[in-house]
Amino acid sequence: MMEGDDAAAYAALRTELEWPRGKALSREKFVLGISRLGELAGGRGAEPLAELAAAVAADPDKPDALYDLGYALIDAGAPAIAATVLWRCLAIVGDSEEVVTELVSALESSLAYPDALEVLEQHVALRARSFLARYLYAFNGAMSGRLAVTRAVLPELVADSPETEALHATIAGIVERANRVAGVCSLDARDLRGWHYVLTGGLLSHRSPYGFDDPMHGRYAWLADSLPRIVTGIDRLVALVQGLDLPCVYGAPGEDHELLGRAIATRLGIPVAPWPAVGVPAPGLVVFYDLADLSPANVAQLLPRRVDQVLYAHASPWTVDSPIAPDVTTLLYQSLVPPWAEGEGGGDVDMAGVESALAASPGLDAEEQLVDDPAGWASLVAKTWPPEPGPRSRLWAGGPVSSSRFT
Repeated sequence: MMEGDDAAAYAALRTELEWPRGKALSREKFVLGISRLGELAGGRGAEPLAELAAAVAADPDKPDALYDLGYALIDAGAPAIAATVLWRCLAIVGDSEEVVTELVSALESSLAYPDALEVLEQHVALRARSFLARYLYAFNGAMSGRLAVTRAVLPELVADSPETEALHATIAGIVERANRVAGVCSLDARDLRGWHYVLTGGLLSHRSPYGFDDPMHGRYAWLADSLPRIVTGIDRLVALVQGLDLPCVYGAPGEDHELLGRAIATRLGIPVAPWPAVGVPAPGLVVFYDLADLSPANVAQLLPRRVDQVLYAHASPWTVDSPIAPDVTTLLYQSLVPPWAEGEGGGDVDMAGVESALAASPGLDAEEQLVDDPAGWASLVAKTWPPEPGPRSRLWAGGPVSSSRFT
């Protein structure tokens, strides 16, 4: 939300106002914090947010004002503060579907899935009458690692519209995938690959060795990517798709994706096809370097997994949701710098030289692959590959396996 001179003041406010600390604030301290937040927002030109904060500071017991501010804070990228505000709203209004579900949304965006589950557990009557509340209970059960909750709720999700059918399908897919890998994946607080598959339907081919035992557990935070890491991702992808007889590779529009697509096509010995201006990139292997570059048009093209189509992204973000989960991704990151991000002396990058270097590069050394567990990977692949046609899941942020992140 804030930059420059206001950053320190905002950081101090976050410490006080963000969930879970913020929910224990006294009324006086809550009002003071919200007043200061409004002043900062006004100073940055965010007048609508400043006005909403001022309304709460003037009457911190007014549910509508609290709800409107919480909603706006989620949109402004401050879900952990929004959760504090909506928590206070819920304490006033009681069993409100609108407030409970918005609070849950704020907690999900903060990756506080166990807290979202706890909120929903406390509203039994609401779950009994609300399909959405039951869905959120099942979903946050899975995201918290409590599949028993998800399994128990699934029969209660009786769909009666296209919207509720889609939500039912999300939970049914999670349960089906968990059943498929039973006995192969531990699905405990360390099983990043297993949970990645169960929640998204995608395969994660590489786990970071840095802070693997604690605090990262296989994800990357800030990553300066390397050509060997890309080559290792290609090696594992090729082993998966070379028997599928895919006719071509589609590199998504953009220099990074097209470079990677050409490298993969060369390894597979199949042509690169131009990205379709109309229609969909299928059949074939669809390649992204960074899933964060998905455009709305890409989402529309790739949401249905078509026959003889595989979606690959070398890198996928893990601290925010992505609208589509790749069928295969090499790694999960919070912040990513490609190995070709800048040329010598800050000049233009010689992408032809990068492409040649990539073709000649070895994969990761043994130390970088220390936690990749080849036997576990082979067992997971044997149970889950290839993916079946059908709608692709979202790539959900976070999950039952925790990792430290920059905030």
